[in-house]
Amino acid sequence: MTEKVDLFHLKRLQCFNDAVFAIVATILVLPLRKLEEAAVGSTSLEDQLKDKWPQLLIYLVGFLVICAVWESHVLRFRILSQVDDVLVWLNLGSLLFTSFLPFTCALERMFTETHLPMMLICGNLLILEVLEVIMIVYAFHQPRLLDREFENLSQQEMKQRMKLMLVKKAVNPVLYILAGALSLAKIELALVVVAIVIISPCINRLVGVIYLKFTPVYLTESESDRMFGNFIDKERVESFSDGLFAIVSTLLILDITVEDFLTQAKVNFTDIGETLSDMKPEIFTYGATFVVVALLWFTHHSLFHYIERLNQVMLVFNNISLAFVGLSPLINVTLDRYAGNDNPDSRLAVQVAAIIVFMASITQGVVFIIALCKGPNYLESRADPRAASRTHSYLALKLAIVPLMTFLVYIAATLCPNSRLDDVYLIAAGFTAVIFIVMKLVFSCYWDSCRCRRQAVLISQDLVIESEFYNVVENQ
Repeated sequence: MTEKVDLFHLKRLQCFNDAVFAIVATILVLPLRKLEEAAVGSTSLEDQLKDKWPQLLIYLVGFLVICAVWESHVLRFRILSQVDDVLVWLNLGSLLFTSFLPFTCALERMFTETHLPMMLICGNLLILEVLEVIMIVYAFHQPRLLDREFENLSQQEMKQRMKLMLVKKAVNPVLYILAGALSLAKIELALVVVAIVIISPCINRLVGVIYLKFTPVYLTESESDRMFGNFIDKERVESFSDGLFAIVSTLLILDITVEDFLTQAKVNFTDIGETLSDMKPEIFTYGATFVVVALLWFTHHSLFHYIERLNQVMLVFNNISLAFVGLSPLINVTLDRYAGNDNPDSRLAVQVAAIIVFMASITQGVVFIIALCKGPNYLESRADPRAASRTHSYLALKLAIVPLMTFLVYIAATLCPNSRLDDVYLIAAGFTAVIFIVMKLVFSCYWDSCRCRRQAVLISQDLVIESEFYNVVENQ
């Protein structure tokens, strides 16, 4: 028996990939955190947002493209059962170029008028696709690395399946080459082409299915689902999402430990106690934003607890939600600079924060609605209104609270005077957390009372049956 000296399980490499992609996607927001520092003189927040909206657009497109590249990695692991040293190093090389994407995206945000940054982005993504192709070809030439379903296939059948995988990978390189060429003429057109990559997993699947119709290749149902399935592993999505939430919540502390940290000169001028007292607004804003991110993670966790499987559309909306969660550090720094102290930009700062949180939460609700419309294969029976109306209602209320509260914050920011706006965000964050706790207590009491009533009914039925039994015995 041959000793497997260089074969490893997939789990740790998968977790490492998920962590790297989550970090890469999250740190795209770091240049945007310094948005207000570019202000000169009396430049208002509104003027800055108008000037910088292309940067926000590039952030969103870049984030979602990175998510699509991550999904490509996830789908590749579907055909594998284990990895060897060569595949591990090829994967690490792929992660090297993945980690370079924030740099190229930052170049594009800063120098949107020139074509070189966009060409660097397309070249970077094209290298990732080439490495992906190399890994697929290598895996099919090392059958021991493939899933057990491929064990009994002939050499010809293996080649046919490899071609199918490669045909699916042909779409993205074409898009990258086209976008790079268009960047020489018009950057906006190149950005639109790159944005198509966001839905490329759906396009790749369609191309593979069309190719399959014109080739004499027979796939079992399991093989077809593995190579062309419309589903993504829920555990990998949870791992990627949890990593992103963890990184975002950690980045929030940078505002009071790096940018606004105590200086020796300020402490010498007053004292450390008074200086810390002056930092209370920044500390409270950090705490409130952390609570908001934690609440978004809680609703995401509650949703995925009842999700049975995800299709491509659900994954895209989940990625959009995560993209807006990734903007939480921007919320923090904008509120620190502009909310309170009768600042004329307080209203807009709170409204921007409300819009970002609303988009992050409402897209979670869209994922739930899609799963609900798709039926029991996508949503566990416990959350199906036809089977468990109370659990469904509880989950629906959880998903509705944050969008509703952020909508109220937006209305309050529109109606309240500027002098009170610094408190609206803080109060809303704390009050929303209290609502979740109270709702849990109310539902727990309700379920306990229902359980007691059911038990009382069962006991009374047992007593009736017992009395009828004794009556029959006595009559006999």
